[in-house]
Amino acid sequence: MESVRYDDSRWPLFHVTLPASEMPDDAFAELLSTLDGLFVRGGRFGIVLDVRRSPGLSPKRRQLVGAHARATYERFPGRCVGVAVVLSSAIQRGVFTALHWFLRGTHPSRAFATVLEAESWLQAELAPNSNRTGAVRP
Repeated sequence: MESVRYDDSRWPLFHVTLPASEMPDDAFAELLSTLDGLFVRGGRFGIVLDVRRSPGLSPKRRQLVGAHARATYERFPGRCVGVAVVLSSAIQRGVFTALHWFLRGTHPSRAFATVLEAESWLQAELAPNSNRTGAVRP
């Protein structure tokens, strides 16, 4: 069974690639724990979340991720400059953008077609002269 892949070799960019099959509960708990650990490293960072092959999260898991993210961002405001989600189709990217705009996420989030585009956006967000407002941008 394929597992979640983590890569911090380009820190402060942190790459997460979700597997093509549904994650077992222990792998999902490890994912949340790993993401929590990023906040205690210190400094600002961005997350590239590659879900192009992933079947997606169940509604219950999406709710858990949302609650978990809100609590973590409240404890460590400003550390995560954004989450760049890499999705396969333009329809998925459009739905993602609409939902995050409507729900007003805890951090800036954008959907991208490629990892390179995702990294470029996060690098701009990490720049010292970034005009970051903390708002979700389409």
